[in-house]
Amino acid sequence: MKRFVCRDIIPGCDRIVTGASDQSVLDQVITHVAVDHGLVKPPMALVELVVATTRTLADVRPRGHLRLVGPSTGRSTDGAEDDERGLDNGADAPCPPAGVLTIAPGRVGRSKLRRWPERSAHDAAEPHERYRHECQLYRGIDEFLVAIVPFIQDGLERGQQVMVAVAEPRLQALRDALGDEANRVIFADMAELGRNPALIIPAWREFTAAANGRPVRGVGEPIWAGRGDTEIVECQFHEALLNLAVPEETPLWLVCPYDIESLGDSLIIEALRSHPFVVESEVAEAGNRHYGGAAHARSLFAADLPAPATPTTAVPFDADRHGEAAARILRFAASAGTPIQRAAKFVTAVDEIATAGLHESGQVQIRLWRDEDAMVCEVGDRGVVDDPLIGRSSSLRPQSRERGIRLANELCDLVQVRSNASGTSVRVHSPL
Repeated sequence: MKRFVCRDIIPGCDRIVTGASDQSVLDQVITHVAVDHGLVKPPMALVELVVATTRTLADVRPRGHLRLVGPSTGRSTDGAEDDERGLDNGADAPCPPAGVLTIAPGRVGRSKLRRWPERSAHDAAEPHERYRHECQLYRGIDEFLVAIVPFIQDGLERGQQVMVAVAEPRLQALRDALGDEANRVIFADMAELGRNPALIIPAWREFTAAANGRPVRGVGEPIWAGRGDTEIVECQFHEALLNLAVPEETPLWLVCPYDIESLGDSLIIEALRSHPFVVESEVAEAGNRHYGGAAHARSLFAADLPAPATPTTAVPFDADRHGEAAARILRFAASAGTPIQRAAKFVTAVDEIATAGLHESGQVQIRLWRDEDAMVCEVGDRGVVDDPLIGRSSSLRPQSRERGIRLANELCDLVQVRSNASGTSVRVHSPL
């Protein structure tokens, strides 16, 4: 018996299809996507993706959009080259030891960087009531622990749910330092969750929605030394968008750590622009003079993406050329050595984006190129997008930009969206 879960390729759709064979499942899925998602003529890349993600019932494991790492479980490893988001290629492996932790578990006391006020029972019953987006500056992993562990402990003492999304080795170091208290914390490996930075905001929204209005705390570190330049640009955009994505009345206290020991000055300056609150040592700067607010996020969204550094290939696309465009992109991906499953996701994402752009503006331009470490496809049109958060909601309206970009975010490692008076550009990246 075979099984296919639609949300594996179309976010937010809970339809499950079962059948005696791959062909039986595929026939049902083609009908489903035509009726429920408006894909009357699904591209071949989507068909291949359905086949690739169809599993026998014995192989199916329940998954959510968050890949959470529990205190005693492992984090998923980067297995084979075609082990992509949404594919289950094996059991989770144990977390590697942190290796650099110098503070023993349970010995982290109240923060030397952050002083918590004494609280009465009344204070504990009325914790923070509004959204607080805070930048925590630190130097090295010891200062990271001294700053973050008390923040988590204080939240737990107040009965608040806490979610931590950081990368290794800080993820394991936090679990070690928290000891048994780690069992009460939701952990996510930011290297996995934030591989595509556009997926981080949906994760925080999911986390806060589950609290049903109760105060919650989060720790999210999307930027660390070693991330690629384009990834960092999108992480900076994500940090600015957090000031638009969360309503002020949401009782979320979100701390974003930045290691000033390993990150350059320009990255720290940009962090100050996207956080209304900054904490360093014992000083919390409530009136951060560098903070740019919503205007900063919108200026980043309206900025032009840099011109390609290598020659580009134009791909014709119109209402009658879906198959032709998909075939050309697949050939381009094959020449770059891209695995078929990754190439199928890439083509599906581009087709969805181009179809939405064509629907809204009447004409699109597609161009392909390779940079040093990725295959890139840009879809451009003359339409204008007003919402910098596009692609970060759960809209599934057929042929909409929101749906197309959100699907691309789920399928691909990096998606960039920019829009101004000249039009809209969407770039989809797939690492080589």
